[in-house]
Formats: sequence, C-alpha cells, structure tokens
Amino acid sequence: MFEINGFDTAGVVNLKRLSLAAALKKARELVEDGCWDVQVVDPTGRVYTSFEEQAA
Repeated sequence: MFEINGFDTAGVVNLKRLSLAAALKKARELVEDGCWDVQVVDPTGRVYTSFEEQAA
C-alpha cells in the first residue's frame, strides 16, 4: 500500500493507493488543488516528492 501525505487548509491529508502509479497521480492532483508538502511513501519507506520526474 502506498501512502500519500500532505497538508491543505483543513489540515493533514492522508490517503492510500494500491499502486505507485495511482499514488503519484493522486499526489499530482493534490498539488494542483493547492496542497503542500505532499509526498508518497512506498511500503519499504522510500519517499517520493518529485512527482513529475518519478512518473516518467
């Protein structure tokens, strides 16, 4: 399970997705919607913060 974490005006955002591709897509959407400090964490603990580069 991949976790997507970040912040918005209401507080903490914490979502989960089954695949890396789905998690990166959701992370990009959150950033576009104005969230900040968004990161994706994979099951091994690796952190993704540059979604455009990682999706390629």
